[in-house]
Amino acid sequence: MRLEVLGSGGAVTTPKPFCQCETCSAARAGGTVDSRLGPSVFIHGPDILIDTPEEIFVQLNRSQVQQVSACIYSHWHPDHTAGKRVFEMNKDWAGYPPQNKITKVILTERVAETFSTFLGLKSHFDFLVEEELVDLTVVGNSEAFAIRDYSVEPIRLDQEYSFAFCISGVGKRVLIVMDELKSWIPSEVVRNTAFDLVYLPIGIVDVNPVTGKRNIHPKHSILDTEQTIAETLEYLKVLDGKKFILSHVEEPDGVGFDMGHLIGNYCSSVTGKNVVVAYDTYQCEI
Repeated sequence: MRLEVLGSGGAVTTPKPFCQCETCSAARAGGTVDSRLGPSVFIHGPDILIDTPEEIFVQLNRSQVQQVSACIYSHWHPDHTAGKRVFEMNKDWAGYPPQNKITKVILTERVAETFSTFLGLKSHFDFLVEEELVDLTVVGNSEAFAIRDYSVEPIRLDQEYSFAFCISGVGKRVLIVMDELKSWIPSEVVRNTAFDLVYLPIGIVDVNPVTGKRNIHPKHSILDTEQTIAETLEYLKVLDGKKFILSHVEEPDGVGFDMGHLIGNYCSSVTGKNVVVAYDTYQCEI
């Protein structure tokens, strides 16, 4: 297996339009590794796409992805779903008779319920199914399913509309948490599992642990709903992984490529784990 980070940002991408801060200015000058598009990853081997942010067309065009066996969704938030139109790429616009491709999309029951409630997601997927561009399957909230020769197990998070995924195959095991880590208590099974790779959201960098700079006021309401980088460090200590990748880095965090490297080193030093901060196009063998 090989993990490719298509987008390492979050709801607020880097650079943010019209922003002239140091991080955004550096991203405009520095290119891909200093920029952060919306959250998405690809697992080569099973060829699984996880989440489709608005920028997924750009991400796939610059990636090493050759085919998508299946797409799975962690939750309904727009920074993870708004690029769903990407499946219209399956339409044969020129051939006759048309030979459309079909992408398998797999949702847990709870995610499917939220797709029926928010952002017109169900209606759009109904259209994609009717156009024979998507094959939509709904599985149980705790039901493991197979993609090629790999097993994918959904893991419900404390934010009950959101899921992590354990992907297993070829003697490897990966834990992918795209977002919504706040208040999650890993089960005993998860805590006792030795993962080859753990992918987590970095959390709000309210205080940069390297520079000591405060980015978010301590009374800001976002700290009530989003975990901080300090809380993420506690997950690093609890989970057993050969390597940890931190992603979902928001523009207000002020973390470009160089600072991400420094923060990864800091997290490694305080946890004793192998930790890196992701950037767009980052890849690693599992």
